[in-house]
Amino acid sequence: MSDDARTLDYHGRFRLVRRIAAGGMATVYEAEQVGDRGFSKRVALKVIHQRYARQPEWLQLFIDEAKLSANLVHGNIVQIFQFGEVEGEYFMAMEYIRGVTLRALIDHHRTTGEPLPPPLAAYIASRVCRALDYAHNFVDESGRRLYIVHRDVSPGNVLLTWDGQVKLADFGIAKARTMRDPAAGGNLALGKKH
Repeated sequence: MSDDARTLDYHGRFRLVRRIAAGGMATVYEAEQVGDRGFSKRVALKVIHQRYARQPEWLQLFIDEAKLSANLVHGNIVQIFQFGEVEGEYFMAMEYIRGVTLRALIDHHRTTGEPLPPPLAAYIASRVCRALDYAHNFVDESGRRLYIVHRDVSPGNVLLTWDGQVKLADFGIAKARTMRDPAAGGNLALGKKH
């Protein structure tokens, strides 16, 4: 059998370190991916709540987020490394961001009474725009543009690293041209080909 046709059966393990955030649909943990011979990598592990994992439409939204985000490789988008299921618990392993949310930064400035410096606000906004532009213009393997729309750009989904990077997270309710929108009862028409 050629190497091109081989499948490597990988059973990864994650050790939960601490809970980072809990949302309506999932909880995000700081975790350590543990491998052979002492290998470890810090990741964020997003685990869908059991009550939603048991409902096919909610589970499908979680799966769609993983599938849609997995190939969005951009410096201003949180990377998705792996999707999996262990004994009915569905998870996404994602890039772990050392820093704060834009929500926390805004709240800090509100508490201190100091406005967010305009150059910093402009920098953050420009990086979010880069992420959105990349996602909206992303093309699939066949070269078809997907017109991905995030639909939840909020301060809690913008992550700021301690070394000055801006990362957009949580494509959980994002939609692409090829996806069905259950609320609309059909395919989304998010844009026209130019």
